[in-house]
Amino acid sequence: MTDRHIDDGEVSEYGRHFVTEAKKLVGASDLVDIEKVVARVLGAVEGVETELAKARSLRSEVRTERGGTGEAEEAVREVVTRFHAYLRSLPKGTSFDFEAFFPGKKLGEVAALKPADLGAKAADVMRGFDVARNAGLDAFAPWKQEIAGARAALDGALSGKSGAANRSMTATAGLSAARAHFLKVYNQVAKPIVRGVLNELGRGDEYKLFFKDLTVQEGRGRGGNGSEANAEEEQAP
Repeated sequence: MTDRHIDDGEVSEYGRHFVTEAKKLVGASDLVDIEKVVARVLGAVEGVETELAKARSLRSEVRTERGGTGEAEEAVREVVTRFHAYLRSLPKGTSFDFEAFFPGKKLGEVAALKPADLGAKAADVMRGFDVARNAGLDAFAPWKQEIAGARAALDGALSGKSGAANRSMTATAGLSAARAHFLKVYNQVAKPIVRGVLNELGRGDEYKLFFKDLTVQEGRGRGGNGSEANAEEEQAP
């Protein structure tokens, strides 16, 4: 049967199999320099392997940075909730503007806020420290510093998450381009040349031995009717 779809992981398997087998044809024909064909396929294989390693590394970074975001979110929720409770505990005679921090003196559904909204909530609370009745209270200074620190950590975590995701997308695009290049070299260059050389040598029946995708046993999900055309239909534009 034939492998109708060569995925990223199979590029190394099929490409390096071809390299090993094609080296046996070096010098067999005075019309074609097989060494150059081998070098071209090997270069395409190594390009995919490099991009695949980058993509895997960046996916790991994204998972790590997402974990950091959760911790930063919880830190903001915790300090904002504590600060609200602190304000409610102040003696009635204390002169300050509660509603500058929390409109209606209500904490709101802090636990349900999404990360970006949670950052906005912290920013709203921070603005309350600049109101005239609150600006001169020394007791508020530690709270201002703690909330500002938690908000900055959340902003940094969100920025890192976005940056890692963008880098991962770029790596995915690079991997797709490398795979497309391999398919072009493998299907549209190597296969026709090797077929021609083998036919010249009267060894056309050995063609499939050079291309593992033409002989691999496929699983149920792939399907296919076993023709060589199926294996060669997935070609880069």
